[in-house]
Amino acid sequence: MVRPARVYQMNDRSDLGYGTEASQLGRWDREFLWHPFAYLREWLAPDFEVPIITRGEGAFLFDAEGRRLIDGNASIWCNVHGHGHPRILAAVNEQLDRFAHSSFLGFSHPPGIVLARRLIEEHLGKWGFSRVFFSESGSNAIEAALRMALQWQILTGHPGRRRFVAFRRSYHGDSLGASSVTGLATFKAFLGNSGYGVTWLDDASQLDEIPDHGEIAGLILEPVIAGAAGMIPWPDGTLARCREWCDRRGALFLHDEVFTGFGRTGTMFAFEHESCPADILILGKGLSGGVGPLSATVVTDRVFQPFAAAPTIEQNFLYGHSYAGHALACVGGIASLDVFAEERVVKRLAGPISTLASVLNDLSSKPGVKEIRRRGFAAAVEVAGGAEEAVQSGYGRSLGRVVTRECWKLGLAARAIGNSVIVVLPLCATAEVVRETAAILGEAVERTI
Repeated sequence: MVRPARVYQMNDRSDLGYGTEASQLGRWDREFLWHPFAYLREWLAPDFEVPIITRGEGAFLFDAEGRRLIDGNASIWCNVHGHGHPRILAAVNEQLDRFAHSSFLGFSHPPGIVLARRLIEEHLGKWGFSRVFFSESGSNAIEAALRMALQWQILTGHPGRRRFVAFRRSYHGDSLGASSVTGLATFKAFLGNSGYGVTWLDDASQLDEIPDHGEIAGLILEPVIAGAAGMIPWPDGTLARCREWCDRRGALFLHDEVFTGFGRTGTMFAFEHESCPADILILGKGLSGGVGPLSATVVTDRVFQPFAAAPTIEQNFLYGHSYAGHALACVGGIASLDVFAEERVVKRLAGPISTLASVLNDLSSKPGVKEIRRRGFAAAVEVAGGAEEAVQSGYGRSLGRVVTRECWKLGLAARAIGNSVIVVLPLCATAEVVRETAAILGEAVERTI
């Protein structure tokens, strides 16, 4: 069906939607959009309401109806220092006066150069990392890491190493390669065995059960805590055990810190909890400070040098995307590192993290709360109730989503993974905001479970 042409008026910013009533925006949303991970039978229902965000300030979001919402999932874990941090906004605005985007394919620009230098010199060089390869999303950075690992094995004389080791409780992205090393069936239900060959484990204690046939290229995991698996912490010593196994078996060790990086677990990078770095480190989400799509695949010199020594163009790493190293996002990343240093963010987090541990401990005694899992400033509240068996089978009908919907009504923008409500606040959240978050969660559980 051909729809009639619409005439849009260019006045009082209504051309951007901000002068439009929330109910009309909701109707247009259902008519024209297809959202990521949307449960469409729910989303397309005429009575379905979703917060339409029009403004952000610090740890809060404001919707089209004027309601204030605590940003309880840090804008899908991307927002680091809160919305509208003046240091970051000033840097981005200054860059806009110069240019917004210039290709990183055959060209370079100061923000990309400076961000890479500062990541290495100030944070990652002491752990052996030396080179930064920029992409736009976490999935793209994972794809780059997997390709690098395979090609590195070829360049170093091991072309038979074509498989990866990954964990069943894992999520590494949605593109074909990234999803092939993702263990959670929900995110790959229709892909079957497409993608890379993978040997699956439940935990690191099973590593020595893998036969040594010289076929493993690398091992990938999220250090310390598996985020999208439901905030499931790994046992202490997991990184060291994986590191030793990789070294012994000739495999590269890949750390997916797209979620865990930049303060989420109480250290700048999660692997620092065990002082156990990888060969390839994948960063994303908070890398830009939350202002634009940016990710990075960071490697040691051991990984980089075989590529640098490759004699032909075909043996180099021929991979990349149009918006890789986006200048605005790089500027946001530089300003974010400034904020980490000047506001001593990681050290300051100790107080809010302690408050979060305390209020979640109090919440654990509530009826309907099955388990609480936490590491640093990242947590999951798993709920259970009499209706659990009836709703747990579908992604869109989980108990977690039932509680999350109630949280939205009460002023908390949270996200559900299965029967768990995920709590990942911006690092600027105060102890008061943490306590308010827990109070809303508790009330939402009481009302729904």
